[in-house]
Amino acid sequence: MADNIPPAKRGPAQPKSEGRPKWVPMRDDQYSGLTALARELMDARTRKTERITENTLIRVGIDLLLAHPELLNGDTEEELRNNALAYIAQLQAPPQPEEDEGRDE
Repeated sequence: MADNIPPAKRGPAQPKSEGRPKWVPMRDDQYSGLTALARELMDARTRKTERITENTLIRVGIDLLLAHPELLNGDTEEELRNNALAYIAQLQAPPQPEEDEGRDE
């Protein structure tokens, strides 16, 4: 069954007729940001074979979270979000030089 296949090993997104709908309320900033990002990605495409919509980005986000559950630590939505964003920010930060503690030169 396709539900048991990890997101990283799945092929292209399922056609809409095979997907299962899930309604999710969003904050105004999430909705407007998602719409703007989808529009930017649509405009930046080099291959015009597939539309990129808000739903596309939501499915990609779900696949990312399912592929990387280590991002999710916390007991509330705010903690889950803050910890995941902090983890990603740490990955993007430039490496810090190691301190030479206790070395005599």
